[in-house]
Amino acid sequence: MGAGGKRHDKSTLLFRLYRARITIIALILLSAGIVLLLKTTGKLAEAMSTTLITTGGLGIFGDFAARTIAEARVIELLRKVLNATIHGPFRALFDQTTRAPFQRHDVRIDVTLTTAGEANEDMIIALVRSELRTNAPLGERLFLCSPKRYPRDYYHRHGFTEHWTIDPARGIAADDPDTFTVLDYSINGVSQDIQRSASKGEQIYTVTPRDVTASPGELYHEEYTYRVLMPRHGQSLYFTVDVPTRNFSLKVNHFDTGISRLTLVDFFASETEPRINASSATLPAPPSVSVDGWIMPTSGVVITWNLNTPALAKN
Repeated sequence: MGAGGKRHDKSTLLFRLYRARITIIALILLSAGIVLLLKTTGKLAEAMSTTLITTGGLGIFGDFAARTIAEARVIELLRKVLNATIHGPFRALFDQTTRAPFQRHDVRIDVTLTTAGEANEDMIIALVRSELRTNAPLGERLFLCSPKRYPRDYYHRHGFTEHWTIDPARGIAADDPDTFTVLDYSINGVSQDIQRSASKGEQIYTVTPRDVTASPGELYHEEYTYRVLMPRHGQSLYFTVDVPTRNFSLKVNHFDTGISRLTLVDFFASETEPRINASSATLPAPPSVSVDGWIMPTSGVVITWNLNTPALAKN
């Protein structure tokens, strides 16, 4: 009787543990699916939210079954549902991602932060160099600099390659070419013409591909560089992955900026764990982050920094 009682207690504890885990995970997935469904648009987002909601529902069903079916059978059922909950939806989400209309591969971003000079001592310049492969249809590439922050789907609908929001309260005009400039753009090594237009406080740079061809679905190579003026005391800069991306790396250099410490904080939803290399006295290499494998849209990395002196930080 004593031994039997101990086995029953252990089984009950295991039963409750699995039930609690599955319920928590199910609620998280269900909530994420509902938020994604309400806040985003498009077929990919709809498929992702449906997957999350369905999986969350399975988890809640497991909890319900735990209250109505024999304990031994439920423990085995919960094991299966738990594994499906953890691995199934993310595999399904990545399958949906890789079937998106187009993807980017081998994205490499080099960021160099420098002083804006004595005339703009409260500003720094970010020089951003991007290199990638993509199978996106050849068409116009648009770069937007605006004082207004639009909903995320606005940028997708209008096909902006890059978009920057400049706060006019900081004394920077978004439509000024000294604030934002696309310096060069090339496709498969062929330099492309860049046209600039400005209206209503915004500026747009347009690249119309010429002298290059790509078959539908074929990967081709793109490189571009742009420069953006930003407050030194802003102390943050972020880059997001807006389309399904396979393999990503970012490196940051800074010179004469008054920055004492620079940190990379990632929020990647990816197949593999991001690798972050931080600069130190013993490892003076530039801070960098890299991710192998597929990365979900809306993932990214934030660059934050501390200034050398309290006066700089206060200003």
